[in-house]
Amino acid sequence: MTICVWCARTFEPPVTLQDLLRWRPLPVPALCPSCRERFTPITGAHCPACGRQQTTTIRCHDCERWGTETLTNRALFQYDAGMKAYMQQYKFQGDYALRKALQAPLYQALAQQSYDVLVPIPVDQRTWLTRGFNQVTGWLRGQPFQQVLRVKADHKSQPQSAKTRAERLVMPQPFMLDAAAAKIIVNQRVLLLDDVYTTGRTLRHAASQIYLGGAKAVTSLTLAR
Repeated sequence: MTICVWCARTFEPPVTLQDLLRWRPLPVPALCPSCRERFTPITGAHCPACGRQQTTTIRCHDCERWGTETLTNRALFQYDAGMKAYMQQYKFQGDYALRKALQAPLYQALAQQSYDVLVPIPVDQRTWLTRGFNQVTGWLRGQPFQQVLRVKADHKSQPQSAKTRAERLVMPQPFMLDAAAAKIIVNQRVLLLDDVYTTGRTLRHAASQIYLGGAKAVTSLTLAR
């Protein structure tokens, strides 16, 4: 028996014949079946630019409005009621144990990406003081990454979740490169990692700085869209 990190109920992890034939310790799932079903994976047709679930494989209306400013993003789950509930408890209420809930699908997605350097989106000093952790790097325990971006010290902004779409789109550049960034990202393929793709403004600001540091390609991966 194991305990679900979200609902705290005990459950019996399913075991397949393939699991038994591997002759190695079985992975322990962090979520019970009921909590896993609260997330909706993005499967089948999706926007090739932002990863949004849709019925076609052409660029969605939001991405068309970006014009020629492109950034290819892959998203794992839909930002629906289940994902919002998860983010509320993990990100906004600071339940750090919930970092384990979605590590397995995230690690699988990272293994399928082509990149040289993984760069998580940073949080500002206020968030560190109030929450005590970066929700993105919380998922990356045991995964190699480079924190080459920092939020500018003079950047004052309300949380992204509290902004309208129009306010997000005109957000000034919040990031700067770490002094050692050039040695890490020059001529490298960089994968940005963030929690939610909403308008794409934050990721584009980050990509702009990464390109200034000499990266040859920048793509992004988000947990939700």
